[in-house]
Formats: sequence, C-alpha cells, structure tokens
Amino acid sequence: MSAPTRTKIRSSLSQKMAVPGGRTVAEALDRAEKGLEGHREAGMVTMGRLLVWLEAAMVAKATDSAGDVYRVAAELLDLAGFFETGPFYQATFSLCDIADRMQAAGRWDWPSVAVHVGALRLIMADGCRDSENSRTILKGLEAVAHRRV
Repeated sequence: MSAPTRTKIRSSLSQKMAVPGGRTVAEALDRAEKGLEGHREAGMVTMGRLLVWLEAAMVAKATDSAGDVYRVAAELLDLAGFFETGPFYQATFSLCDIADRMQAAGRWDWPSVAVHVGALRLIMADGCRDSENSRTILKGLEAVAHRRV
C-alpha cells in the first residue's frame, strides 16, 4: 500500500485575498460608519414613531398591547444600537428588561413603563447625548428597575 499524499487546494477566495491592495479594516469601518450616518435622520424619525406608539399604549393601558410593549421596545433598541445614541440605548434596554420581567411575572405595571417612555422622550429631545441630565435620568430608571425586582 502506498503512503497517502496531501494536496493543498487554493480556493479562488484565498487567491484573491493574497493579491495586494484593497481596503484596510479601518477604511472599511470608516466607510460603513459614514454610510450608516446617512440614515441617521430616517432612523430617528422611526424611533420617534415607535415612541408615539409606546405613549399611546401607555394611555390606553390595554392588556392586549402590554405584550407588544416588549416587541416595540426591542425594535427601538435595535434602531438605537445602529446609531450613537448612548443614554437612549441604555434607557431602551432598561425598558425591554422591565417589560420582559413583567410579562414573565404576569403582572403589568404601567407607571414603570410611563417613567421609561418619558425618560426616552427627554433623552431624545436632548439629542441622545451623554450629559449630566441623561446620567440622572438613567439613575432614576435603574431605581425603577430595581423596584420591579
């Protein structure tokens, strides 16, 4: 019996990757961020619409919309994650967290949702910037979340 032989196969992708040139990772990331920034305004408009839906659900306090609060908050979180929204993202994450825990417990607390939605509105009005106000708001949301535990 003869000894096995090894044959190295080079894929077309590996051959293309070996050719010098192209973009550096830093250049690719810079281009991606610039491309994403072009969609920021539309993203902020959509985030505003989602906030309006959450405000309407809060006013209605309908049990059928309670389950949708988490879904809408998760959509808001997804959008906020694409753009540099800092405290807005953190507040949205907190809303998702309490909505998930309230659903799991089977007890809905609309005032906690109202505090979060109001905080999101304030942070958005401030341009989603990290500031003393936004840090104070996030501390308040943390207290609300701990109260729910």
